[in-house]
Amino acid sequence: MTDSVSDLLKAHRTHRNFTDQPVTDETLATIITAAQHAPTSQYLQAYSLIEVTDPTIRQALAKITTRATVATQGRLLVVLADQHRNAKLAATPVAKRALTELDRFMGSVEDATLMTEAMVMVTESLGLGSVVLGSINNDTQAVIDYLHLPALTLPVFGFQLGYPATEPETKPRLGLPALLFKNQYVEPERYQTELTRFDQRLHTYYQQRGGNARDEHLANMTREALGTAAKRRDFLTIARRQGFLPEIED
Repeated sequence: MTDSVSDLLKAHRTHRNFTDQPVTDETLATIITAAQHAPTSQYLQAYSLIEVTDPTIRQALAKITTRATVATQGRLLVVLADQHRNAKLAATPVAKRALTELDRFMGSVEDATLMTEAMVMVTESLGLGSVVLGSINNDTQAVIDYLHLPALTLPVFGFQLGYPATEPETKPRLGLPALLFKNQYVEPERYQTELTRFDQRLHTYYQQRGGNARDEHLANMTREALGTAAKRRDFLTIARRQGFLPEIED
């Protein structure tokens, strides 16, 4: 990894507010074509992108994601896990079946995830900002309906990009003792010192940041994050409805 890429990663922050400066088609194409060189499972490139420009659909997606700026600011893509294209290319029923099962379902989600992260990095390298919207799956079926998605496709992320209107602070990250282990898994009790240190840094960050300062701790944030689970419990059911995971019994 070069120093410039390392610095870019360390400086990453999520942008949710964008100026009125338009992102040109040429810039968008540059971001996408560069990001296409991210790893892809078995070279199936099992993802697709839909740019949403229809104001009605953007407003609906803003409601689903609970982010008002999704309706009007920047450019908006929905990143799909997509085995539909490969199923059309597959020559036999056996091949088509294989594309629907867990292995290739996971492969398509992984491809969509890697593509999204690559777009984040290219976007930032060009001086733009972005936000990855996992909240697109607060109502997966509605997104499928709005975008007229065929079988063997599923929304994985929303991806909104533009020229940043603000410059948020960079959030701290866990230190290596909490995530880099040797030969076997290490229980959190054994790196409690690192968790305490990180929690102190996180608390300071939230108290001192420029907008929406608040009293925050890691354990509270973890518990609060579980609230999205209730909104997405039907994802597996919808995935099966879209033709994935036929091997799973009802």
